[in-house]
Amino acid sequence: MRSTFKTLFYINRQKTKADGKTAILCHITIDGKSTAITTGEQCKSSEWNSKQRLTTDKKTNQRIG
Repeated sequence: MRSTFKTLFYINRQKTKADGKTAILCHITIDGKSTAITTGEQCKSSEWNSKQRLTTDKKTNQRIG
């Protein structure tokens, strides 16, 4: 039986904190069943690259990737 596994990182721009940072979330899909979890990392909305789904901060990318 074949199994599928996908991860997708994103930020929730609607829940921005007072310092301008927002949480980085991870959407995990396994065999069609999905769930979203927080990574525990934060970044500013201006630092998020939505096409590559990464931040411009290399240290944060290493921790989540």
